[in-house]
Amino acid sequence: MTTRKKLLALLGVASLALHGASACAAAPLTLVVGDQFFSNRIVLELSGELKDLPYTIDFKRFNTGSPVASAVASGALDIGVVGDTPVISLAANGAPVKVVASTQTSLNGVGIVARPGIQSVADLKGKTVAIWNGSWSQQMMFKALDEAGVARDSVTYKYLLPAEASMALSQGDIDAFGTWEPYVSLQEKEGSTLIRNAKGLMSAPTYVVAYEPVLAKKGEIIKDFVARLTRARVWSQSHVDEYAVAWSKANQSSPEIAKAWFKRDAITVLPISPTIISEAQATSDFLYDAKLLKKPYDVTPMFDRAL
Repeated sequence: MTTRKKLLALLGVASLALHGASACAAAPLTLVVGDQFFSNRIVLELSGELKDLPYTIDFKRFNTGSPVASAVASGALDIGVVGDTPVISLAANGAPVKVVASTQTSLNGVGIVARPGIQSVADLKGKTVAIWNGSWSQQMMFKALDEAGVARDSVTYKYLLPAEASMALSQGDIDAFGTWEPYVSLQEKEGSTLIRNAKGLMSAPTYVVAYEPVLAKKGEIIKDFVARLTRARVWSQSHVDEYAVAWSKANQSSPEIAKAWFKRDAITVLPISPTIISEAQATSDFLYDAKLLKKPYDVTPMFDRAL
């Protein structure tokens, strides 16, 4: 199997990797964490932040974000690290989730990639693009089209998950799609162009989100986990090659793609702030305007600033 096929297979439609029903009932001093591609586990291990833990962490691997949010909402996970839109959608529908921290990238690796010959968002008029309902890809695509003066209904949409969209672009079935790393670096390696990054369009944060009922019992170890992850992400910015090699080995992918990703889009962990809440409200308003929420949703109660 080629490196590309291996990577896309791992990045494909997600499956929840919970090992039996007993995994849903964590022991008091065990923190069950949903982690996409084990990215957080790897950086915590490499940076030494998993040494001398006063509790146990049970990492569960996922290959995409929405199932992480759903697993947290159901109590199958104590916490997960996942993009903002599925969390906001679940919270708006009454799910018992609380955001305890946020992470942010430079947004250089979040954007719209297009096939050769398409140079700008304006060139997408009359073309076929891929998005996924309620995701960063839809929010980014709609806002980029609006910015460029291209009517949303002048574009044909295919609803594809990132791995599916990546393959479709390579095969010539679509002209562009909204995405994030590592798909951006993967497509650039194959000759596609990043025609618009997310700067000025959306904040694209990733949340550390908790199952609300566990906060009373596990709030202190969740707080400690966030502190360790914060330090680990700082460490990763000066150890890009080491992190990329380990991530690539764990995910059977190209170290070059991982290096390009980590150099372009370093992750920083941030405490909850008024700015983060305001940006979440903008996303919530977008989801309502796009008819993905049944009614307007005030995001303020979704955040827990006590930790």
